[in-house]
Amino acid sequence: MAQSGLTKAELRRLTPPLADDGAAARSVVMSWESSGLPESVFCYISGIDECSTIPILCTCLKRGIPLAVPLCGANGVMTARRITGFSELRRGRFGLWEPPGEAEIVNNPAVVIVPGIAFDRDGFRLGRGGGYYDRWLSGKRCRTIGLCRPERLLERLPRDAWDVPIDEVVTLKTGFLLGEGGYNAGGRVQQGRV
Repeated sequence: MAQSGLTKAELRRLTPPLADDGAAARSVVMSWESSGLPESVFCYISGIDECSTIPILCTCLKRGIPLAVPLCGANGVMTARRITGFSELRRGRFGLWEPPGEAEIVNNPAVVIVPGIAFDRDGFRLGRGGGYYDRWLSGKRCRTIGLCRPERLLERLPRDAWDVPIDEVVTLKTGFLLGEGGYNAGGRVQQGRV
């Protein structure tokens, strides 16, 4: 696990696109099969440089779990919008796949799958720098999970006062890394198994 002495901007420049077969997302789905399906899920739609969320998205749609995906609006405001199929998605702001603006808003999903370029052992993440997820998660009580490539799990990331830690990080190799403090509390992260 690497220690980061780099700034957030420098870390963002070091993240080339990497192939991902969805192993981390499949680990999340497998944990749901043994511990119970969540009541609802808010999940990003992965891009080329992110861990694939396709297994999570497909499982939710197939099993009838209410699924919301992000819609990024003006002034850094993001909403979770419910979808019932991939055909509802269109390329939107920043070239991301997004739901239509008239889709139902989901305010309190049970589980949120949070994107990140890198994560650290205290549950903090490095996003793209827009602050969309930090603003959206602020004050919410939901289970937060980040999907991470092993080489992007660092000892400590640079942090700002507004950064919101997540509860769990799932890597392609190690399975679950669980936070100790409850929902959105961050806390020290310990290695576990799926």
